[in-house]
Amino acid sequence: HGWWFKVKFCHTVEDILGEGGFGLVAKCRNTQTKKTVAVKVNKGEEGVFQQAIEEIAILKQLRRLNPDTCNIVQWDGFFFDKERICLTFELLDQSLHQYLQEQNQYGLPMGELRPVLHQLATALSYVHSINIIHADLKPVNIMVVDRHQHPVRVKVIDFGLACPVSEAQQGMRLGTLWYRAPEMSLGVPLSQAFDMWALGLVMAELAMGCQLYPGRTDYDVLRFIVETQGQPSDDVLDHGLKIKLSSLDEIEKHMEQHPDRFMFVSLLKDMLHLDPRRRITAREVLEHPFFATGRPQSFTDNTGTESIRMQHPVRRPILSRPATRWMDADVSMASVDGSSVAQTGSDSLSGKLHEPSKPTYISQSITPTSPPPLSFRPPSYHLPHPSLLPSSSYPFSIRK
Repeated sequence: HGWWFKVKFCHTVEDILGEGGFGLVAKCRNTQTKKTVAVKVNKGEEGVFQQAIEEIAILKQLRRLNPDTCNIVQWDGFFFDKERICLTFELLDQSLHQYLQEQNQYGLPMGELRPVLHQLATALSYVHSINIIHADLKPVNIMVVDRHQHPVRVKVIDFGLACPVSEAQQGMRLGTLWYRAPEMSLGVPLSQAFDMWALGLVMAELAMGCQLYPGRTDYDVLRFIVETQGQPSDDVLDHGLKIKLSSLDEIEKHMEQHPDRFMFVSLLKDMLHLDPRRRITAREVLEHPFFATGRPQSFTDNTGTESIRMQHPVRRPILSRPATRWMDADVSMASVDGSSVAQTGSDSLSGKLHEPSKPTYISQSITPTSPPPLSFRPPSYHLPHPSLLPSSSYPFSIRK
């Protein structure tokens, strides 16, 4: 990989899990505890270094939450390897993207979709309750704890792009293209609804086995959105996106024949509402009737019913991203799994980044079935004319 580094404090490098623009992720073993962990080794470059500092600030806030209850990767701290910051996380099994490819490339059965959605909505509900936007939710940033456990348990990872709600500015470029909410391309102020759009696309992908909105550019993605959800009117483009998501019913044809698939697609529509102000919240997802027919809260949504698979393969998207982009995506999958840690550093940074030896969780009485109330509501606003792309490049007409 062209890298040379040593992991301090009794960590032996066993394998390289991934590599990307930020650095690499190594599978390590603590020679004292014999525990295998994942260490994210950030490059010492100024931009990457600063991003690592910001990620640590987010992880410090998330440490107030119980990682198992909240379905979030456990972060155990950081240390320095010369000028590089190394973050240590619990080591998880594989990404949800890998799990989908191994289990069934044509989509997961309802018995798995339901508990996965419940766990992810629970994770976002807790993250949003402390006013944080994950900003990069996608299958490679969701890890399966143990692929042999049924029903499958998942955890959200990689908070490298996460930011406080108060710091989300209009015009920011966050997330991964295929899972990026349309308000980002249209220059609308960002909110936690950005994560809910990504959650909807993740669940659609798990149900069908392929991305709902693939593309190489913002134009491609917006074109797919317009083709499936209709063309916004001039008034909508001027004042806000308010459009009925009727064409998403086509997803039902690419799912197993399950009586709850109609309710599942209905929930997807709520997550993929074009108007972020009307998009369903994580807490509201957990209260949706879709979960009344099963019991994902206790992870017992396993009816034993044989899945009825579709008779014809899912049509694969024509457009795909270059291999180099997928490399970065797969790296981000592994970039936040890991465990155990030692931490030191310069005096100037150690004071700023110091972590307590034992995390103190908040709201211990909160359970996944009763997430904390969200303390943030997207503000009311009017949608300006698109500002990030020239009007001539949009897949719909814009009134002059």
